[in-house]
Amino acid sequence: MYRYLGLIAIIPGIIYFTFFIRRFLRTILNIHTTPLIVFTIALIVTLLSFPAINILNLYGTIYYHFLVIMIILELLNLVLKRFSIYQFTFTSGILGVLVTGIVLGYGYYNIKHVVATNYQLSSSKIDDLKIIEIADLHMSTSMSVSELDSYCKEMSEENADIVVLTGDIFDENTPYQDMIDASKALGSIKNDQGIYFVYGNHERANYQGIEFTPEQIAANLEANGIQVLNDEVVCLDNINIIGRSDASFWQTNNRASMADLTALIPKDKKDNYTIVLDHQPLDLETNATLKIDLQLSGHTHGGQLFPMRFFQTLTSDTLVYGQRNIGDFTAITTSGIAGWRYPIKTGAPSEYVVINVD
Repeated sequence: MYRYLGLIAIIPGIIYFTFFIRRFLRTILNIHTTPLIVFTIALIVTLLSFPAINILNLYGTIYYHFLVIMIILELLNLVLKRFSIYQFTFTSGILGVLVTGIVLGYGYYNIKHVVATNYQLSSSKIDDLKIIEIADLHMSTSMSVSELDSYCKEMSEENADIVVLTGDIFDENTPYQDMIDASKALGSIKNDQGIYFVYGNHERANYQGIEFTPEQIAANLEANGIQVLNDEVVCLDNINIIGRSDASFWQTNNRASMADLTALIPKDKKDNYTIVLDHQPLDLETNATLKIDLQLSGHTHGGQLFPMRFFQTLTSDTLVYGQRNIGDFTAITTSGIAGWRYPIKTGAPSEYVVINVD
């Protein structure tokens, strides 16, 4: 699917960059462009654009950032071309390269700079509950084990009651040893009532090249005191935690319904504060009607690359990032502590989430 999208996406790129180079030769170098020269330019641009068919690799990321930035600058040129300095720096390509470098440099800084995002909730069911949520680590894409260990020490200072790992902690780019070492680091986060994990779409071996099975992930997590929940329910003194199986990318996974899962809660625990862990922010309306108190998700990366959050929000009714309240039900979707595929994140912060409920 992505390659078909990439094939369509490079067409405007080929057209625009051919036009841009022809204009550069004519206005900056004063070279007359014959049809043969234009054809040669188009051929070279096509060859340079072709690798961007893979829109998910680093080359594609740089290519489309540069294309979008150049088109934005092109529109600005309609207004600013009377200023010779702008017209020269834009027409020569200097400005486009500079702005693209700044944007991608910020994206690298942003994915490496992890912040704590705090939410304050209230409930009549519970007092003084602190939750830490970590999602979409995609271990080894932008964070080393030593960096993760440093953040785990930072999170330990929060003295959370529970810690939840809401999927895609590991993926097809995580070396086996990093999976083992990261499991140990995550298990070291200080807490009072446990660390709980649900699978994401990457950990369910839906992507080629992953070096370990879901069972090996579970074994390493559980060896470090992390409980894996796969369509399962845990009832603590005053908290219920429902861990859902991931819906898979195409939502074809035959996972248990929320009605079936809530039915597993014992009668004497029905009034507990109930938390759903679901990697993808799905079934929000359903969970609100089932009297769930809080749903924690990830998966969207908050739109890893700007302006994807905007487009995701327009094309989906799910919660791409942040908080949504439906009556007494609250859903929170984190942008994740890292990102997928390449170490660039321009659309949202890299974060772990701290939730206080009182």
